[in-house]
Amino acid sequence: MPLTPSDLADLHVRLRALREQVGGAVSDRLHRHGLDSHEDAALPNRRLDTDDDAAAEAATSLDIVHVARDADELELLDAALARVADGDYGACIDCGEDIARARLLAN
Repeated sequence: MPLTPSDLADLHVRLRALREQVGGAVSDRLHRHGLDSHEDAALPNRRLDTDDDAAAEAATSLDIVHVARDADELELLDAALARVADGDYGACIDCGEDIARARLLAN
């Protein structure tokens, strides 16, 4: 069953809120340690946090994984929001079949 206009509006609000949340997490991660301006955004220098090079390298790797994961999620959210704007949201991009509202809410 296709989504109603009310369903689409509700899902759009949820997608926008999730995008703001994920975008905020990326911004927080990149603006830690007093880096306030956009031009200064960077991952923190973990070598300043510890004398253990292995621990610093592991923390840096974890920071990179988190930012990459969030960037992927932002890309998916932007694609979903574009489908909402185009009126294609709620249909499987592979087969075109309608996706159940409960599944859309869960994902």
